[in-house]
Amino acid sequence: MCGLEIIIYLFLPLLGSILLLGVMFYGAHRIAGRPGLSAASAGFLALFIFMATACSLLGNTLVNLCFMLLFAPAASLIFRARRECLLPFFILSVAVFLTDAAVVTLCQTLWFAGILYLNSPELAYLFLVAATRMTEFMVILLITFLAGKCTGEHVTARQIALSVILPVFSIFNLYYTAYLSQIYFTMESLVLFIVNLVLLAGLNIYFCVLTDVMSRNRRLENERRLYRRQAAMQHRYYLREEEKYEESRKLLHDIRNHIQAMEELYRAKGSPDAAEYAGDLLRMLNGFQQKYYTTDKLLNIILNDKAQSMEHAGVLTDFKVGELTPGFMRDTDITALFANLLDNAAAAAADSRGKYVRLRIGLVRHFLSITMENSCDREPPGSGGLFHSGKPGHSGLGMKIIRQTVTAYGGDVQSHWRDQIFTTTIMLPVKYEKGDNTC
Repeated sequence: MCGLEIIIYLFLPLLGSILLLGVMFYGAHRIAGRPGLSAASAGFLALFIFMATACSLLGNTLVNLCFMLLFAPAASLIFRARRECLLPFFILSVAVFLTDAAVVTLCQTLWFAGILYLNSPELAYLFLVAATRMTEFMVILLITFLAGKCTGEHVTARQIALSVILPVFSIFNLYYTAYLSQIYFTMESLVLFIVNLVLLAGLNIYFCVLTDVMSRNRRLENERRLYRRQAAMQHRYYLREEEKYEESRKLLHDIRNHIQAMEELYRAKGSPDAAEYAGDLLRMLNGFQQKYYTTDKLLNIILNDKAQSMEHAGVLTDFKVGELTPGFMRDTDITALFANLLDNAAAAAADSRGKYVRLRIGLVRHFLSITMENSCDREPPGSGGLFHSGKPGHSGLGMKIIRQTVTAYGGDVQSHWRDQIFTTTIMLPVKYEKGDNTC
């Protein structure tokens, strides 16, 4: 067997099998929600692809079917996917296997019918392998898009069109090139056909990655738009609370003056019970006042609002804030950062046995330091310090908003869980000079 025959009948089919399995795992990775991949998982993935590719050289249909059926549990194990992903993984593997059989059968039927005509066995074999892999590539993309749409992912008509049009064009281009090459068949034309095949495969992969990037950017833009809308709504809410607070403070001031005058009048007439009653009223009115945490009015309203909500939920609060004004941050970003930070901590603490939230805010040199601790009985799901909500139906938007806000100001956020305590530490560079102040 000469070198060119080795490339045609051995190297290219092996490369096609590796690319097929790689695209299948790429589709499974998208279906599973694009999770992170550990070194052990990456090693197992490489081992599975190597074994499946090596066994495909046997040409045994039963062996290939077994590996296709093993794909679903292997992908689920590699990507630590949810149980619901097993069915799409299984559908993906079965669809690829059936596509392989259908394309081979269709090409042979068209050859026997004289619709397809290639008198060179090398060109016919290359076209059969390429057409099969291109069609399988198209099927994988369509199933991946369909599974993503079922889970709420936004899929555009352009993505679906690219996943169909480009592989179909590639198959037609390969047949047209092979048909023309057989008119004056030479080794040079065969080499050019192989080069064309490799370039078309690369083009399909490139557009696959491009559409994925476009989809991810669109999703991030939607999340950013949602974050801005949520931050604006929260900001308007706290502005209304501030207006209500100012009005109630004026009203309470007037009522307090009236009660103090009444108390003096009762005391002058020698009625201790009436004076004690007036004192109780004063203490009750004082309870309506906001607690002072910081000179920043908006942050003070947020802290009072969240502390009141936590008190109703039976969560103990311990907030200490240094004398600082986060003037380098926009009001909407202050609202987005602290409202989501406190909401996440309150939700976790309310479901725990300890039921407490501890917050410390202060200046450390030229950094705004924020440390949040809350009781949390179970470690939240996530990896590499990137935790998200473990509650069903929660997408973890709160933590995404926190990270986006901190990143926008050049800061850093770190989270860890240990001994039933979840801690979030945020460091934000302050944009103006100010003396050190720690809590």
